[in-house]
Amino acid sequence: KAVVSTQSTGDFEDKAGVVKSVTPWGCWYQSIDDVTLHVTVPANTRGRDVQVSIQPQRITCAVAGATILSDQLHGAIVTDESTWTIEEEEGVRIVRIFLVKAIKTPQNCWTSLLKGSCQADLVTLDTMQKRFLQERYQRENPGFDFSGAEVTGQYQNGGPQFE
Repeated sequence: KAVVSTQSTGDFEDKAGVVKSVTPWGCWYQSIDDVTLHVTVPANTRGRDVQVSIQPQRITCAVAGATILSDQLHGAIVTDESTWTIEEEEGVRIVRIFLVKAIKTPQNCWTSLLKGSCQADLVTLDTMQKRFLQERYQRENPGFDFSGAEVTGQYQNGGPQFE
């Protein structure tokens, strides 16, 4: 299910919002540069209760000894630039895992978070790909605002390629 939220971390995301893919443990969303996971945890969860392992192609998150997710990532990440925190968001305690993509191109829209699971449904993926094209155009034309632009036509795989 596509959920567009106005909470974000970047300039483009501040204007356009993010497209969240809902999972049994929370949600994940992405931009051209990064992937963010929100893992819902009990309200009394503290940092010492959480174990997160971030590897170049694998992620593991456990809370109070119970594994929430552990699998190979859809794509490679830069571990030295990736991190996690515990936060309150909209009254819910979450572990926010921030992963920096190794390949930062509009063509690198992840169809799923993990190999074989946490796949974005077709509507969410379609919305993510449109948002990637908006973000690409925003980067290519910094004086313009593409956050509210309607996207039609060829937008999959980063949109049309101009030589």
